[in-house]
Amino acid sequence: MLAFFILIRNFFHVIRILFKQEEQKALMIMVGALFLIGTVFYHNVEQFSILDAFYFSVMTLATVGYGDLVPQTAFGKLFSIVYVMLGVGVLSAVIVNFNMALKQYHRDKKKKEEQK
Repeated sequence: MLAFFILIRNFFHVIRILFKQEEQKALMIMVGALFLIGTVFYHNVEQFSILDAFYFSVMTLATVGYGDLVPQTAFGKLFSIVYVMLGVGVLSAVIVNFNMALKQYHRDKKKKEEQK
C-alpha cells in the first residue's frame, strides 16, 4: 500500500513538470478539443446520446474499438477515419511528452540525492 502512495506522489510530480511546458498545455487543449468535436459530431450525425458520443470518441482515439457502437452513416465513417488519424497523432505526442517529463523527474531526483 505504501508503494501505491509513493507511485501517486511521483505521478503528481511528473504532472507538475508536464504542465510547466507550453507544448504540453497546447496538446492537452487539442485533446480536449478533439473529444469535444467528436462528441458533438457523433451526437448530431450518428444520433448517439451525449454519453455514448463521448464514450465512442474516447474509445476511438484510444484505438480500443469494442464494436458496441459503430457509425452508421457514410459521413460518420469518413469522419471517423480522419478523426482517428488526427487523434492518434495527438495522443502519441502526449505520451511522448509524458515520457520526457518522467525522465526529467528522475534526473531531478537523482541530482537531489547526489547533493545530499
